[in-house]
Amino acid sequence: MAYNKNGDTPLPIDMAAIRRTVEVMRSERAATFEAAGIRDDSGWLAGLVEWDLDSYQEFVAQLRVTLDPELLGYVPEMCAKTLGDTGTTRTLIGDQQVDTPFFHHGDLVVKGDLGVGAPFVVTGSVTVEGVVADCAPYSVVAIGGTVKARGVLTSGEMLVMGDIEADVVYGDYNDSTLHAGTIRARLVIEDDHETIATVEADLYFDLYDYQQGYGDGVQEQLRAFLVDEVFAADEDEDADENENEDEDEDEDEEMFDASQLFARLREGLPVFRADAAPEGR
Repeated sequence: MAYNKNGDTPLPIDMAAIRRTVEVMRSERAATFEAAGIRDDSGWLAGLVEWDLDSYQEFVAQLRVTLDPELLGYVPEMCAKTLGDTGTTRTLIGDQQVDTPFFHHGDLVVKGDLGVGAPFVVTGSVTVEGVVADCAPYSVVAIGGTVKARGVLTSGEMLVMGDIEADVVYGDYNDSTLHAGTIRARLVIEDDHETIATVEADLYFDLYDYQQGYGDGVQEQLRAFLVDEVFAADEDEDADENENEDEDEDEDEEMFDASQLFARLREGLPVFRADAAPEGR
């Protein structure tokens, strides 16, 4: 994968303008919360613009150390309101690995896979031909519009203000969450990773059903739905086997392997059985 150090001239930030935007947003939020009898917790937004910064990239970089997941969705909104009608569509050719703070005002198109290992904010929508994958604890992803991709693999904090459309959406790791409007996919799995969204999927396992792959009937349903190539021997089970077990005893059944699934998605190979027609969960 080509490493994208962004190669951008940092986008200058007008701190006075963004502070005005934040104050308006905080006032609106406070009024809404007061009417509902809820305590306003928007002080985090003011904290983001407390210091004098030189660029939007510096602004985005703060998210990794000062993250408030409940208010993350306000970040692309405040940037878009401050910058106004100046957004553009940016297209990146080939696989991209973003490991420095990334900011774009407008829509982003990636003609390949997109790996995110740093704070990442796009005020518009993101369209990726392959797989979007972030990496906790280094990444924080905030998208102001929709996300369209072949696969979404998230272990960090990811917030999509619009909808997600993909073949597969997989959340892994329990310290972060995936927020979106509606997720539309053939397969959605919460592997110890909470998803806060409306889910429309052919096959959907929330974290209570999935149980890290050991939930009741999970492997059977996945095997009926996915190609054999995304199943592999369960290394944890193999390690626990009795060393004196007879060699001719049947091997443990292979388990679903998310890494194999996403490897095939990245290569453009099929992952669903041609005759798969599961009932939605």
